[in-house]
Amino acid sequence: MDSLATADVCDSNAASVVNGDLRVLHSIFQAYGQKGSFSGPIVTLKVFEDNVLVRALLETKGDGRVLVVDGGGSRRCALLGGNLVQLALSNGWAGVVVNGCIRDVDEINGCAIGVRALGSNPLKSNKKGVGERNCPIYIAGHWIRDGEWLYADNDGIIVSKSELSL
Repeated sequence: MDSLATADVCDSNAASVVNGDLRVLHSIFQAYGQKGSFSGPIVTLKVFEDNVLVRALLETKGDGRVLVVDGGGSRRCALLGGNLVQLALSNGWAGVVVNGCIRDVDEINGCAIGVRALGSNPLKSNKKGVGERNCPIYIAGHWIRDGEWLYADNDGIIVSKSELSL
């Protein structure tokens, strides 16, 4: 599914954009990693300046899913770094979207995975293990729910209630 262009999907599904079944996230994310486009079913996670649950999820089999992390938009520390991206890659995650920061940018940019984040920060996060898995999250102007589908490319990120085709 990596070949679906978000612009083409939006053009072909205008009615779904109008009725909210297909949502275009606000353009707030920077692209990292070698995969410019990625897609898959969404796994949601809500944390704040704590990446213990991020690691816990990325240690599981990804099976082509996309982890979407609502980090509350914090830019005070990183929720994802090179080690976790390597873990995601080896466990079969299609990509990671972080409403927060990452670190180890050069290492991440060398990995064959797609990552989107607000920016970078060299400071590591707290390690308390506080957060919620598989819950509705609100980022970039839209609600995102576990099990929906995410499509990302260099034009942007779209979220659909179900898997799409052209």
